[in-house]
Amino acid sequence: MIGRGHGSAYLRIMALRLQSEGAPVIAIDPTEANRRAVRAYTNAGFRIDSTFSSEEATGVLMLFKG
Repeated sequence: MIGRGHGSAYLRIMALRLQSEGAPVIAIDPTEANRRAVRAYTNAGFRIDSTFSSEEATGVLMLFKG
């Protein structure tokens, strides 16, 4: 079932649910190197807002835009 869009669909459903329950912002922060995750989140409706560095890796802040 990998690579068929199930993860993106689930993420979108969960983000829409949180939005409908009044969440002011829905954010996620995968590492920049995790391209599969970034692509899945993008397909779900998240958009890259900014990048950041930590002791462990460089990450991207992604916000749900629906």
